[in-house]
Amino acid sequence: MANETPDDGPEQRRITTDPERIREWAQAHDAVPVTIRDSDDHGYSFARQGQLEADHEEYTWDEFIETFDNENLVFVYHEDDPSGEELGHFEIVEREAAFDRASLGRNELEDQLREGKTVTTEIVETQVVETEVVERDTIESEVVDTELAERRVVDSELLSRELVDTEFVSDDVIEVVTDETRLETIEEIERYTIESQVVDVDIEQREELEHDEIETNIELESVQRSILESNVVRADVTADEVVDQEVIRSKRTEGDIVQSELIERRTIEEQIDERTQMRFTLEETELLESTVVSSDVLEGEIIDVEEYGATDTTAETEASAGTDTPTVDTPVELSSDDQGKDVVDETGQQIGIVAEVEGQTAYIDPEPGLTDRLKARLNWGGHGDDDYPVDSSAIDQITDDEVVLESDDE
Repeated sequence: MANETPDDGPEQRRITTDPERIREWAQAHDAVPVTIRDSDDHGYSFARQGQLEADHEEYTWDEFIETFDNENLVFVYHEDDPSGEELGHFEIVEREAAFDRASLGRNELEDQLREGKTVTTEIVETQVVETEVVERDTIESEVVDTELAERRVVDSELLSRELVDTEFVSDDVIEVVTDETRLETIEEIERYTIESQVVDVDIEQREELEHDEIETNIELESVQRSILESNVVRADVTADEVVDQEVIRSKRTEGDIVQSELIERRTIEEQIDERTQMRFTLEETELLESTVVSSDVLEGEIIDVEEYGATDTTAETEASAGTDTPTVDTPVELSSDDQGKDVVDETGQQIGIVAEVEGQTAYIDPEPGLTDRLKARLNWGGHGDDDYPVDSSAIDQITDDEVVLESDDE
């Protein structure tokens, strides 16, 4: 047992290198020697037997004493009675550091320790002050280059079409102007080059710093998150998911600028209003209605009746005579190809056109114009409130140009 100097005051500590004295102190405080992983100093300390933490690793007294001697350590402590759950003040420090802090002269302290004494002296107490520093960086990002690598329409839906004007540009060519509204689904791939820079640093701390200048070393991941959470890119993405996929390439350039490259693929919808001009060539014409406005005789003469001969009605009379042969009516079928055709009665009198065909019902426009006929032919419009329906059973026959209704007498 080493000698001790009594009556250490409140500012005094005891210093010893005697393994037995250290072991007595540890046993009195129910403590065991441990090493602390990832410690900033030598990592040797004591902890209560039942209070070992995750970063503590207990080792034997033989290992402790051997390490203690080999690394020239000293044990600094208060001579207090063990009480409560705390171990009280103690330090395991390097010998040279203890000498620098002790009030005794270096030689005197060295001699006493060499003789195995436990020395009481004043020790300049060192305190480890943990200063919590919270750094908030304001990052400014700017798109310095962009390239639309691909843009393609994947779907197009016609929402509306309105006939604006029709005009003959020549005898057989008609020009049609329409207003159309379409909804297009578009897939785009765009490449961005973005430069980011820390424009402001906000420091929160518990203790005053020795100087005001803070050199920030912002992580590239923080820059990438700020880009994704801003309005620089148009896509609605989750920053965590994109950063984890490591699809953004970032690097530091001159100064404190970070340059990032990313490729964005997005699907967008665009509503487009267009005015379209189309030209059609007339393949056929037909007389719908004729009215004599005026008539003037320019020249006239009387010719011999024998020049043209008499009309022989005998053959016609004989051909029309005979026995009637019963016929079987075949029902007609309507199709969209019949839209735009003239509708006539059994005498050939026109009563309208087929504006639209729905199933086996034809809707008849009784007063069609050129625009109505064109819309019916191109299947651009439906039927109006003034159009009336005719079932296929009321139709006698359908030719290339006409729909002939049956007589009411049949």
